[in-house]
Amino acid sequence: MKAQYTQVSDLIEARSPIWEERLGLSDFEIEHAFLDAFEGGDDSGTDFYTTATCETRWNYFQAKIKWYLPSAVRIDPQHLEQTLVHELCHVLLASEQADIPDKHSEKMELATERAAKAFWNAYKGRKK
Repeated sequence: MKAQYTQVSDLIEARSPIWEERLGLSDFEIEHAFLDAFEGGDDSGTDFYTTATCETRWNYFQAKIKWYLPSAVRIDPQHLEQTLVHELCHVLLASEQADIPDKHSEKMELATERAAKAFWNAYKGRKK
């Protein structure tokens, strides 16, 4: 594994238990998968790549977060941790998000990101 990839996985593995506890997710079995590929395996040449995706079996308290390492190494550690919080918010909201039709996925992402920013700001002591 490339040294940069190890830095990503080390940060995620270290910070995830902290955020899982903060978000009330300690009873979930959350697996992190670190993939040496872009999502879909395609380097499209864009500046906007997917860094992580989340799949849940909310009724079994299980989740898997897939980290696309070629994208993840491009962002700084703080943004990477914020991405972790975003993905964990998907876990937190999974039972409700399972009922959202695909045509509303942009609204779901916006709601997830707003929740993630609220948690981030609360725990980092920021007032805005």
